[in-house]
Amino acid sequence: MCWYWLACGLLLILAEFAVPGLVICFFGISALIVSGIKYLFPSLSLAWQLLIFAFGGALMAAACRLLVPQGVKKRTDLKSENIDNDEVSGAVAVCVEKITPGHQGKVEFRGSFWTAVSDTEINKGEDCIIISRDNLLLKVSRNTGSCQK
Repeated sequence: MCWYWLACGLLLILAEFAVPGLVICFFGISALIVSGIKYLFPSLSLAWQLLIFAFGGALMAAACRLLVPQGVKKRTDLKSENIDNDEVSGAVAVCVEKITPGHQGKVEFRGSFWTAVSDTEINKGEDCIIISRDNLLLKVSRNTGSCQK
């Protein structure tokens, strides 16, 4: 019966790809552990197998929820509504697609690519200053002074 647990564990781990959340995977690992225990102790009762499976999966999921958020810093997403326009105004971005008056281009800012417009021409590779942000569109101007990135 240990191969049932092995198959169940593998299916649960694969199911994690379809249902994100990093919970199903822990129960899949727990099923693999039960498979190994059942292989070593063939006389282990079904009640103990289910207990080990449930307790092991729940313990791993709880430990992950408690330990992982402390080590992973939450990245602030500039596309969210709670970012104030003042936080991006005056910052320096790099033009990655030429911007001409009346036409949109692309800039790189904080590791992300943004659509940008400008009243002046900005060539690819030039630094530009962010004037304002309207949702996902940045209004930029040519960098004429020395600003820090």
